[in-house]
Amino acid sequence: MANNFYNKTTRNVSADQSLPTYLYSVPTSKKTIVIELDVSNRSSASQTISVLIDDFTAKGTNKASTVVTGLSSNTITTAVHSFATGDRIRLTNSGTTTILNGGVAILTAGSNTDPVFYAIVVNATSFKLASSHSNATAGTALVVTGTSAAADVWNSLGFTYIVRDAPLPIGGALKVIAGQKLVMDATDSMIIHASSASSVDAIASILEDVS
Repeated sequence: MANNFYNKTTRNVSADQSLPTYLYSVPTSKKTIVIELDVSNRSSASQTISVLIDDFTAKGTNKASTVVTGLSSNTITTAVHSFATGDRIRLTNSGTTTILNGGVAILTAGSNTDPVFYAIVVNATSFKLASSHSNATAGTALVVTGTSAAADVWNSLGFTYIVRDAPLPIGGALKVIAGQKLVMDATDSMIIHASSASSVDAIASILEDVS
């Protein structure tokens, strides 16, 4: 099996924690070593940067919506979900109904374009959605309307921060990974979001298809 060295780059890192920038996702049946990860601030203001590894194999079990009804009070009802406030969650399957966030249908395409939300736990069988971890802990919920169905499936996402809200001064750069190596397994993803949109660039040097 060949080892492939190359760089993954992105400009204009997202500031939206619900739709962060996916810098790199490991292909199925492969393994990757991240050799170096650099981020730079090209804006005229200080920024912060967060980098996470989304571990697909560590995602939570399926939590199906059990109420076929219109949503009220921005609340989604499921079987016992075991979520904690601040957990990153995603609607991974939508039944015959449509759940709307701010009037827009939540996508379930099974890709990186599907939005990530943060849970606000109401009780053991219901929760609300927030757009960021800080909003979740503050109890600031998104406006969620539409209807839910028994076929709706929510998953918690297994993730680990490499850095969280690391400061980037004006014109500054940060070596997030350098010297030490980071192993990523098949279907893992490296996710980045910044404090302001269109301000931060990133480049990762990777060794893919490690044998």
